[in-house]
Amino acid sequence: MNIKTYYKPPTAKEYVSLRLRSGMGSKDIQRSQIALSNSLMTISLYDEEKLIGFGRVVGDGGITYVVSDIMIDNDYQRRGLAEQIMQEIDHYFEVNTHDDSYICLIANHPADLLYKKHGFEYLPEDKCGMLRNQSKDNNK
Repeated sequence: MNIKTYYKPPTAKEYVSLRLRSGMGSKDIQRSQIALSNSLMTISLYDEEKLIGFGRVVGDGGITYVVSDIMIDNDYQRRGLAEQIMQEIDHYFEVNTHDDSYICLIANHPADLLYKKHGFEYLPEDKCGMLRNQSKDNNK
């Protein structure tokens, strides 16, 4: 295993392929390219020429930041690669955010355990997180 780290986005095709290999599901290639090019920060892990890990930060670059798409190829999981990605994202936040910045994410279980090690907490009882339902049937 010869893992190299790059601080640039992968191609949209590589990104979608990794989404599938990590169990995160597919996304449209063209919309993926737009999303990748609009990221504030990306980290891509490659084993030789194969994208095996990825993470990014999105947001407005001033107040609001969202950790997104932390994913590791199923064949490379449980080797500390997600931890490596999160350490790089932590460094980005240390350099680029302020005490009043909003830094958030949405996690699936058990990935929340990784994020807790990096300063993320569950919302307090007086706050709630919400997702907008994008189903065409529900948005009339």
